[in-house]
Amino acid sequence: MTDDRLDSENDVTTHNHRGVTAEPEDDDYEDRRLPTWARVILWLLRKSIVPIVMVIMLALGLYVGYVILGKMPKGDVFEWSTWKHMYDLVFTDS
Repeated sequence: MTDDRLDSENDVTTHNHRGVTAEPEDDDYEDRRLPTWARVILWLLRKSIVPIVMVIMLALGLYVGYVILGKMPKGDVFEWSTWKHMYDLVFTDS
């Protein structure tokens, strides 16, 4: 065996969760890592993007259905009394 082959067998490399190899003594990884507050904000954003989009689409759907399709005034779309009246119309027993 040559010295080059022995050196390559004794190299210690680690694999992270993405399969990328990194040297154990690599201190640059800590320097490139985002601060804790930034990682928390990104995590919250990733977890809340679907509910946020759903609420926006609900509001847009209410507006389109009431104003454009129903030809009603824009000011009444987000008033509680409008939707209470609609609920009463749909779910009354008469």
